[in-house]
Amino acid sequence: MRCLAGAGLLMLVACNQVFGIGKTEPYDAAPDVIADVAFVKLTWQVADVERNGDPARDALDAPIVPAPEVRYAALGQPWVDTTYSPIDGAVVVDRAFFQPTQDGMSTVDARLPTWRLEYTLADGVPHEVQWSPEDKQGQLTVPLFGRATRKLVPIGGGYTVTPTGAPANYSNPRVFTTGQWSEGLIPSYLGGTAIDYDFVNAAAMSGSRSSPEPELGDRAFLVDYNSNAEGCRFAVGSAALDSAALEANKHSPTTAAWDASRKPITSETVSFETISRFLTALGPLHTGMVSGTTAFGIAASTRMPPLTGVAPSAVLPVVTELPAPVMMTLLQCPFDVTPLPSAAQPVALDAFSRLLHVQLVSSRRVLGAVLASGMETAIASGMSTEFKLSFPAAIPTMISLATPTNPKIALDGAAPEQIDIGPARGTLVLDFVPEMGQASPDYYDVTLHQLEAGKLVTRRIYTVTAPHVELEGATLAPGANYVLEIRSFKGHPGAVSGDFRPVSFPYGSAIVFTRTFRAS
Repeated sequence: MRCLAGAGLLMLVACNQVFGIGKTEPYDAAPDVIADVAFVKLTWQVADVERNGDPARDALDAPIVPAPEVRYAALGQPWVDTTYSPIDGAVVVDRAFFQPTQDGMSTVDARLPTWRLEYTLADGVPHEVQWSPEDKQGQLTVPLFGRATRKLVPIGGGYTVTPTGAPANYSNPRVFTTGQWSEGLIPSYLGGTAIDYDFVNAAAMSGSRSSPEPELGDRAFLVDYNSNAEGCRFAVGSAALDSAALEANKHSPTTAAWDASRKPITSETVSFETISRFLTALGPLHTGMVSGTTAFGIAASTRMPPLTGVAPSAVLPVVTELPAPVMMTLLQCPFDVTPLPSAAQPVALDAFSRLLHVQLVSSRRVLGAVLASGMETAIASGMSTEFKLSFPAAIPTMISLATPTNPKIALDGAAPEQIDIGPARGTLVLDFVPEMGQASPDYYDVTLHQLEAGKLVTRRIYTVTAPHVELEGATLAPGANYVLEIRSFKGHPGAVSGDFRPVSFPYGSAIVFTRTFRAS
């Protein structure tokens, strides 16, 4: 039995099995909407674990809660409100968007029109996708590592553990949970082998914080770190707690055995040619030194995009400026350190893939705000050795903005910041070119930031599969300062047809911050 979903349609919730907050299914499952309704889908893409704690074989789709605000329109036309299905994430749109148009009289030129879908999540930032998918084939995703259903953390819950075989003192102990991924400092630690950890110190790596559920495969680990003179931090031992369960107003006693074994981590180094490629593409936008990091860890999932923009990890000596993976980070070094130190790798997590994350960064500061351009890669492997480096995402270059009064304003040249683009009436057109000699990116995110009080305030995000974006001039407030962050992605082979779920490795991204500008 199929359920109806979408604008103006009756929703028959009872005909679906409900999992937590809504139906959760493998991402290639058949659509749960009647066949003669034109629609696309917008869902969480969920990375879960099996009940034995190992990674789930497939990513799952789940409807987003709270439901996003959604609307759609042809390019340059007024928005049309629609509704979001809480059953399967379907968004019903006008069938005309899925009917090919023709240039002139030739049927060879028939193609689907490009239109735009806007969705706004709980953070309040509008996200506009300019695309042309086939009917029922468009699938947008919001990555979520850990189950969509989140369990309230009991007040005062935590763990106490004294691992057998542990060192007399720890250097930098941390507690991690997997399944519902979190990491936390232990501010109360004053020495000794005993650890007392209050879960209030846990920071969720993806989504909201959740109480671990061991019966569903969630685990807890104690990991200790050392540092060296080269600026590296690396895990020197770990212990798997016998239970990750929490109780209110109680730090539950747990048992664990300390494992001080370490494994080598080997990788190619970032080559001079790679750095030269990066600086050549940036051109005048590079004003200082190249910095960067190499990080290694246990990946939450390799069925999901790894560079999701998670908060900087508390275990890292260097706060990363570019998006980072959801992983248990076991090593971080400056990008040019070789050889890499060995690191502890919990045996209980051997079923998870290892992930090497390398990023290069060129930052400049404008009006107090840090603008971090860069390139990064995430490489998955079943081992911690012999990583082969590649940066597959082409860097955006030749960036220009066209306005009704100026057909080409260079946003990547030697001109000073705060370029006056004139009146921002009607449609503004952003064009750029992926660097020569690299495969075309799978898609781009273009983020419009406003500079306020030394910070970047995100106003709108555009997603496109071609290096061309149409912006509404009314989005810009006269006199305010803005910057565009253009981010290319390689590792989404289905994006060209509108399906953003499949992921491939090596996975890469390149980020360029344009010159700042303002409308008059």
